[in-house]
Amino acid sequence: MVLRCVLSGSYHRDFETLQRLYRELATNGVQILSPHRLDLIDNQTEFVRDIAERNLSVMEIEKHHLTALYQSDFMWLHCPNGYVGTSAAFEMGVAFSRNIPIYSNEKPTDNMLASFVHIVPSVFMAIEKL
Repeated sequence: MVLRCVLSGSYHRDFETLQRLYRELATNGVQILSPHRLDLIDNQTEFVRDIAERNLSVMEIEKHHLTALYQSDFMWLHCPNGYVGTSAAFEMGVAFSRNIPIYSNEKPTDNMLASFVHIVPSVFMAIEKL
């Protein structure tokens, strides 16, 4: 069985680790439903876009991400140094409401948000738990 996931979190902070996580998910046979890739444009804006999303509204992009989340077996949260932004917190709430487990290798600094996240040292360990 191929596991499916959504990669959520800060795309502004620690982009190198985000890329590594993306590769780690793919290398471990996980189908990443969103984002489709990490070919980002204008990483300095409030809402990061893939080059293919440049003409889409924030709502259209988020709706696609949520649709992918609904189809996912789990969500991987990228929260460098514990940072969770507004979009990721919203997505965490959606995941929780749909009983989609949330994994990360870093604990969110916000205790309430942290209570919803399974902390594991690697993607491989998350897969083992699923």
